[in-house]
Amino acid sequence: MSAGLRLLERLAVPAARAPDAVAIIESSGKTISRRAFHERVESLTHGFMRAGLQPGDRVLFAVRPCIEAIALIIAITETGGVLVPAAVGIGDVLFESQMRLVAPKWVVAESVLLAASFSRIARRMLTRLGVTLPSMHCIRSASFIRVGPPVPWGPSSMSANALAARGKTPAATLPTISDDAEAIVVFTSGTTAAPKGVVHSQRSLRATLDIIDAQLDVGEGDTVLSRDLHMILPALFHGARVVISTASKFSPSRIAELFDTFQVTHTFAVTADCQSLLEHLTTVGRRLPDSVRQVLIGAAPVHATFMDRFRDILPSGATAWCVYGMSEMLPVSSIELSEKLSFEGAGDVVGRPVAGVHVRVTADGELAVRGRNLFTGYLGGPAVEEHLTGDLARLDDGRIVLVGRAKDMIIRREHNIYPALHEPVIERIGGVRRCAMVGVFDDAAADERVVLAIEPESHCDDDAFIERLRRDLRAGPNRIDDAAQPDLILRTRIPLSGRSSKVDREAVRQLAQRQLACASR
Repeated sequence: MSAGLRLLERLAVPAARAPDAVAIIESSGKTISRRAFHERVESLTHGFMRAGLQPGDRVLFAVRPCIEAIALIIAITETGGVLVPAAVGIGDVLFESQMRLVAPKWVVAESVLLAASFSRIARRMLTRLGVTLPSMHCIRSASFIRVGPPVPWGPSSMSANALAARGKTPAATLPTISDDAEAIVVFTSGTTAAPKGVVHSQRSLRATLDIIDAQLDVGEGDTVLSRDLHMILPALFHGARVVISTASKFSPSRIAELFDTFQVTHTFAVTADCQSLLEHLTTVGRRLPDSVRQVLIGAAPVHATFMDRFRDILPSGATAWCVYGMSEMLPVSSIELSEKLSFEGAGDVVGRPVAGVHVRVTADGELAVRGRNLFTGYLGGPAVEEHLTGDLARLDDGRIVLVGRAKDMIIRREHNIYPALHEPVIERIGGVRRCAMVGVFDDAAADERVVLAIEPESHCDDDAFIERLRRDLRAGPNRIDDAAQPDLILRTRIPLSGRSSKVDREAVRQLAQRQLACASR
């Protein structure tokens, strides 16, 4: 990518080369050309400026991946707004805590989400369908931009189309934005109920895009399948076309169809989705199409046992890379499939640090990282120069080898789950004497299973209690985040250890492993 150019300027380069070439394709079949996409982003950018968005304004964003979502995100960034992706699957208490901390001045959301989040009846109906939305009543004072038709209830809002129409005539010169200015705030659950907002600056955001760009071997004529901004933007800047799946849930058969239909050359996916795709293709006796050249896999641990199976569906000449990173720094390191499989030492080798990233192992064995793509700090907290990852590690000839975790964090798909955030909520449910949440890696799923061990009160030790518990975890005052919903509830006496009688998590984990092993037979 061209250093120093703004995002709009980077989009203009491929648009000038081939204005009518397709820039983005949605899985629904909707397309947009390079010129039309550049013009849409430009109109939205000046529309935001005319509507009063100021550099530094935080913008809560709740639009699922699509052409309009990408255009809006770029426009917000170009205006100097601070993007705050909404975590729609969390409970009201945590959401309200997040909103108090971030204080958004703008909300950009799909019409259906706005309507549902301001209607208790609609939210209850969606909950029955397995969709949970937090209430947005706590942020009524913000300016609302909607994607879609007017909603019958909720706040007064302007449509994205009306916003773009305002920007058809440029408002003024784009604002100058400092490298140190906030660019994006991503919330990640802390180890307590207090939310943690990971703040990335304009500098660290550009560094992330540059590093991913260097990892990608992408250019004119290539097709990138992804829903992730860090893949989509470098692809667009290089003149590759982007395919976006707009489905709410991952469907391996549909994704396989997209690979074939659009002759995809590059993709990024989380480990669990790759596992689903692997199982589907294996079942139907197929591989990925010969067009595929590069697959990036990350956001959760990518173990060698999974990669050994995954290479069976790769076409000849294609490469697969495992990417290690976190919200605070993406990426930290990467490793190609063949090198990962040839590693014979103990632990999970995740590769050498990418250019510009520096790592060390503390005296306690924890991996610490720093570099140009490091976040600037947690929202409301001090600036950071180094981040303790929570992963125990060692260095092997410059490569990072993970050997465990310093924290009780569970990683499921792309979600970090902190048991200490949810266990106090669960223990408030009537009939729960004690509980412990642990993660057990399932090699077949290439993902961690969340197991909730429950020690019930004596009068609640039956199957009916477990069913009621599951309902309470999904709806009501003791609902926990969608990402943390347990795969298995284990009714057992919770083992304790030490003079302080703390929960013996390793013993709970062993119980969970045995139970899952029995269930799989």
